[in-house]
Amino acid sequence: MLEYLQSIAKKEKIAVCFDKVDRFSMSVFCKRADTLYEIAIADKIELYFVSDGQVINNPMSAAEKFFLKTGEENRVEFVPYKTHEDVCLAVGKKEVNYGVVAIENVIDGVVTETIRAVEDVDGHLGLKVWAEVVVPIELFYLRKEKCSEPPKKLISHAVAIRQCSEFISKLQEEIKGLVVEVRDSTGIAAEEAANDQSIAVIASSKACEMNNLIRMCPESIADHKSSRTRFWVIGKEHANKTEKDKTCFLINLEQSIPGSLSKTLNIFSNREINLLLIYPCPIPGKHWEYTFLLEFQGYVTDKKMEGAWLEFRKLGLSLNPPRFIGSYPDVTSK
Repeated sequence: MLEYLQSIAKKEKIAVCFDKVDRFSMSVFCKRADTLYEIAIADKIELYFVSDGQVINNPMSAAEKFFLKTGEENRVEFVPYKTHEDVCLAVGKKEVNYGVVAIENVIDGVVTETIRAVEDVDGHLGLKVWAEVVVPIELFYLRKEKCSEPPKKLISHAVAIRQCSEFISKLQEEIKGLVVEVRDSTGIAAEEAANDQSIAVIASSKACEMNNLIRMCPESIADHKSSRTRFWVIGKEHANKTEKDKTCFLINLEQSIPGSLSKTLNIFSNREINLLLIYPCPIPGKHWEYTFLLEFQGYVTDKKMEGAWLEFRKLGLSLNPPRFIGSYPDVTSK
């Protein structure tokens, strides 16, 4: 992790987007974040932290912690993007150098919209997964102000709603007729709630702070207090090989070939390449057809990895050539 932060800091301009993150695990990441800032200041590099609106807390809190004590707080700019696709497009168009988008939660699973956004932007503009970051998630029940009247509507991002399903069920038992609606991000939802006291929102502590909302419950309302989310760092370049990496591909398998998926996986298992994740992502407009996300241990230029993909192509199991979307340092595998 430290190596990739240092390599980011050598760029002429830096942009990091932490999408839908509530707070840093300070004991693990804070010193490394400070290292990035120290390098940036020493080399007179501008820092840009990009978020999906007013959802995040990690980058801003870490930036404030360092820059307020160095007098460099004005060198950090926060630029809002509303959706995963917007973040990916910003990187693809070189509006920013790097973005960070949620890919997987330990409770809620894979974020399909991220896979689609990365696939679409990579196909048109070029994009690569460059690293991964894991952070804890906290969500809070917020309103514009405390009042005797219950809210008529509860809004948030779809993932946040699913992660707080137990709390929402109890709330709907208490408040008859409470409507639950989805918004593009928790940041957008928080802004809406800040302008309407009849609306409650599920969002982060930073969204609460930036929109002058009030916590109706002091603690996180997430179903699982140990929830963690994995984020992809996306950019235009490939990451350098390390001692421990992951490699991701997207493939479209030929449905007419019996056992095409098992044959594909056997190609890798026969070479002792460990499969870390497989996820079927529905293809819009094509009923019952899927793009498979495959995440393996290893680097794309490893001999056994190259051999596996050579065999895969020869067998003709895929409708299209497999799409390589990145090799990056592995921070989750044991």
